[in-house]
Order: sequence, then structure tokens, then C-alpha cells
Amino acid sequence: MSIIDLHTRASSQLQSNREGLVMAIAQMRSRAIQLFEPPADAVYTIDATSRLVDIPRRTILVYCKHHLLSPATATVDHGYYFDSDAIRTLRRIEALRTVCGDDFAGMKIILDLTAALERLRSDIRLLSRAKDFALARKSAHDTPTISSRRIVVRSSSRRTRK
Repeated sequence: MSIIDLHTRASSQLQSNREGLVMAIAQMRSRAIQLFEPPADAVYTIDATSRLVDIPRRTILVYCKHHLLSPATATVDHGYYFDSDAIRTLRRIEALRTVCGDDFAGMKIILDLTAALERLRSDIRLLSRAKDFALARKSAHDTPTISSRRIVVRSSSRRTRK
């Protein structure tokens, strides 16, 4: 076998190995575990919330004590219940904890600022939609329809009879 044949064979094997690797990566991504997003109207007990977010119950109670988290309902008889917003907040707290450590006051400030920022973004979207609606409504009133006008076309050249 010549060197060119060996090179060609090695190149084709390398290409097939690359394609196989790309396929394997695509399959792994499709099998990746997706983060659970609870339905908007769901309410979970503290035990279920603890399992969903993988945080001990005691830690969740400490966050409630420091006003980082508010339960959806809290009754003495039946315990704490958390909704989807609380689960998202718990995930944010855990992410902040890697940066802030146990500085609950700092985390509270960051969570409050994040909530204010989200409210402002929501207000901007609402105002933008209202502005777009008003502009569309105004342009609909200003634009005349073709059927309401009579179009007359006059020709300047005259025909002559023979």
C-alpha cells in the first residue's frame, strides 16, 4: 500500500469518527436531565419543595426566618406550602449563596433588586404593547380606504376620428 492510500484511509476513518462523535454528543444532549419547572398554579409542601430544589427543610425554614422566602400559605396546623415563584426564588438563593456565602442581608438586597428589575421590565413590555396598539389604532383611523373614494382618471390626449 502506498502512503497516499494510507493517508486517504486514515482521513476517511477520522471523518467517520468525527461524525460518530457528533452523533453521540447530540444523543447525550437529548437525554440530558431538564430542570423541573412547576406549573404556575401548583402548591407544594415543604417536604416536596425540599426534594424538588434539593435543599434541606431546615435551610428552607432559615430562609423564611430571614425573609428571603415567603411561603404561599403558612398555617400552624398544616405547615408551609410553596408555589412556583418560591421554588424559583429558592434556586436563586442557592445560586447567590455560592457568591455571597451566608450573608443573608446581601442576598435579600440582591433578591429585592432583582424583583424590582423584573417589575420594571414587565412595565416596559406593557407600555411598549400599549404604545404599539395606540399607533396601530391611530394609523387605522388615518388611512382612507380605497372603496370610500372615487378615482377619476382623465386623459390629456384626445382621440381623433377618422
